[in-house]
Amino acid sequence: MFETLDLLFLIVSVLGAAQAIFLIVLLMDEGKRAFTANRWLMVFGFSVGMSFIDDTFDPMISPLTNLYLVPVFAPFFFALIPSIYLYFREISGDPAPRPYRHFLVLLPVTAAIGLMVYLKRARMIANNGHIRDAGLQIEFSATGLADMVLLAIVILFCVLFAVYMTGIWRCARRYLQQADWQLQADSERLRRWVTELLVGMTVLFTVFTLTNLFDLFVSRAEWLSLGVKVGFVLVFFRMCQVIAQNPALFVQPETERGVFDDLSVPHGPAQEPDDQVAPMSRAIVDISNIERIRTRLERIVTDRNMMLDPLLTMPKLANAVGVTPNQLSYVLNQHLGKSFFDFVNEVRTNEASRLLIEEPDRTILDIAISVGFNSKSTFNLAFKKTTGKTPSVYRSETLSQCSTGQ
Repeated sequence: MFETLDLLFLIVSVLGAAQAIFLIVLLMDEGKRAFTANRWLMVFGFSVGMSFIDDTFDPMISPLTNLYLVPVFAPFFFALIPSIYLYFREISGDPAPRPYRHFLVLLPVTAAIGLMVYLKRARMIANNGHIRDAGLQIEFSATGLADMVLLAIVILFCVLFAVYMTGIWRCARRYLQQADWQLQADSERLRRWVTELLVGMTVLFTVFTLTNLFDLFVSRAEWLSLGVKVGFVLVFFRMCQVIAQNPALFVQPETERGVFDDLSVPHGPAQEPDDQVAPMSRAIVDISNIERIRTRLERIVTDRNMMLDPLLTMPKLANAVGVTPNQLSYVLNQHLGKSFFDFVNEVRTNEASRLLIEEPDRTILDIAISVGFNSKSTFNLAFKKTTGKTPSVYRSETLSQCSTGQ
């Protein structure tokens, strides 16, 4: 029979694991163009998901088995903050060289946790207690080599927390400055997402660290730990919601050579092929290539099929043009004076204007859906913004003028 706390942990953990899987699936669905940055969010989701999976086992298995699983699950805590740090490095245009070395700490941590479990197993079996949130919440005593190892692990975690969180804030500040400079119309949405992620992760990581320190040195903090788990579930839910509503926010400029080289920023003569390039530290698109992008956009607009797709997103359009979403956004904002949504809506309302006159018997809703709008109200707003009139007024006035002219 589960205790109330065990049952709550189980429910939250199952929800958290499901949210983690859903987040990873959404990020993978963004395609290879988004993978450079999104892979680190996937690592973050996987690491937190492993913690949730660990909690689902706690009330179902013996304390001894639980103890032996500590080295399997505990090291993933040390991947949480580096993965978020690497994500912010990518989106700020300054990808970390040899990023996987940031996870090498998992090797000595795993070894240390294994040693600690080996030394503590007799006392753990004697206490016959559950072990939650592997490694950092094992009962602490003032003596013994095992406790010294545990203390070293905790100190290392706190140091990494301080170092990486400082780096995350610096990267986020740099990215927001660049977004304001280069993306203008879309900067508000980018700022909102980055701010939400930054503040949410800062609060969660801070509370997580303090909770484990309190749990380790003062008294058991199971309810606080449950609160942290709920916080991660809510963060996952919000991330999934934002991705589903506007996936373009998660697709960042390509930084690897060999991909769409004809549209990338040219490298100076002094640069060697292996030099690191920070694409957002200068213009996202080289001036000589802007006309190419505009020409490709004109071809897509003329074809119409893609522009009338109700599921069209910034990444899909950018992929058809052959650039990254930030490059496309830059050209739209800086050289066409439009946001992505205004550009798409203008094309759709122009097509709707033609259909309203050529097919007067079709309902406005039917035409709105056929050109890519999901509702009549959205269509009315976009149509009026483009033409200055509602669809019904535009149709009646235009048909009246045509009949008068005849």
